[in-house]
Amino acid sequence: SIARAVRAEIDKINPTLPEGMQIKVGFDTSVFIERSIEAVYWTILEAVLLVGLIVLLFLRTPRATFIPLVTIPASLMASFAIIAALGFTINTLTLLAMVLAVGLVVDDAIVMLENIFRHIEDGVPPMQAAFQGSREIGFAIIAMTITLAAVYAPIGFLTGRSGRLFVEFAWTLAATVLISGFVALTLTPMMCSRLLRHEENHGRLYTGIENALVSATSGYKRLLDRILSRRALILGIAGLFILAGAGLFLSLKRELTPVEDRSSIIGVYIAPEGATIDYMDRFGRMTDEIYRTVPEIESSFMVMGMPIVNNGNTYLNLKEWDKRDRSQMDIVKELSGKLGSLTGFMAFPMNRPSLGQSPLSRPLWIVLQSTDSYEEIERITQNVLGELRKYPGFVNIDTNLKLNKPELNVTVNRDKVQDAGVEVATIGRTMETMLGGRKVTRFKREGKQYDVIVQ
Repeated sequence: SIARAVRAEIDKINPTLPEGMQIKVGFDTSVFIERSIEAVYWTILEAVLLVGLIVLLFLRTPRATFIPLVTIPASLMASFAIIAALGFTINTLTLLAMVLAVGLVVDDAIVMLENIFRHIEDGVPPMQAAFQGSREIGFAIIAMTITLAAVYAPIGFLTGRSGRLFVEFAWTLAATVLISGFVALTLTPMMCSRLLRHEENHGRLYTGIENALVSATSGYKRLLDRILSRRALILGIAGLFILAGAGLFLSLKRELTPVEDRSSIIGVYIAPEGATIDYMDRFGRMTDEIYRTVPEIESSFMVMGMPIVNNGNTYLNLKEWDKRDRSQMDIVKELSGKLGSLTGFMAFPMNRPSLGQSPLSRPLWIVLQSTDSYEEIERITQNVLGELRKYPGFVNIDTNLKLNKPELNVTVNRDKVQDAGVEVATIGRTMETMLGGRKVTRFKREGKQYDVIVQ
């Protein structure tokens, strides 16, 4: 990957640098992505093993267990081909779709397998049982497959940020489900006709599990008889569950993505207008002392004056998950109180967004529009800020309307300028060069152009 290539290049560059100089990685989001993808791979493996154990438990024969396990890699490999054809990549969302698909792709195969297995147990030859069993439930499998695909496919048509995030997830999952239905109608009957055999004598394990399943079936029949005899009561209970579910749905908080523990925290600093780099550096050292009191912080990287002079950030890297007792969110809560106690500028920590959103974005923005003067908008803005500060749920309240930025008005004495034989434009360019720098020309070297900036 690009991140690994960059780290390899850094290892090559460091030995060539002057003594005392070294390049280090301040923060690397690819580490979390790589671990997430690795965790998904293990999840897929665990899902496959669990599916195999469950099928073995109910069918009690290794031959029958092998058949649905084959359908999983067959469907997933075909899904990788679909991912490549659609121009998608292997990422956390497409792999999440694969994890969900593991349970879905075996549904059709298990239904087909169980029906064919039942005919074989009744003494029907395997080849005939495969034809007969597939004909009996073929239409049901087609209907079930199309229904599942129809549930997930519309997610791929979402627009906006949600659409961009979940389009690969939706189409990967829908394609995998359709492929699983095709595999269940073709590969599964063929394998049943070749691998399954009628057995007269079964072992103790088979008999014990069979007796347990028969007892469970009998108990379910008795429970179902009682439920059907009390229809009004059962319908009333079902209605209460529906109302309770609706109430819980309306009361739950809503967000685009949950906060994840990525072992990374961002410290954000906003100083008053007119603050200098020295001012920011002084307060940055104060925040650095606070960070040193948190044992879970492994390293930090501070940048002051970005994107403007009175702004800054610190990127905090936490220890590995298994090397600390507190979560990233708990550490953010602690730092919020400590940084909030500093006076002279605003400082607060933020959890790194889960799905690549801007780390400096706020969850709530209020837009004020008016045709009045900037002074009137400023007055209204301060009133809104005052009302928001009354609610404890709002923290780090700020506005992007700044009318208090210091400025210098330069008045040129034209008489003296004329006596000196200097043009006013020359004075303007000179001040521009002194205060901000000016690009005066370009030069070429080895096919590349470089700006020459005088300051």
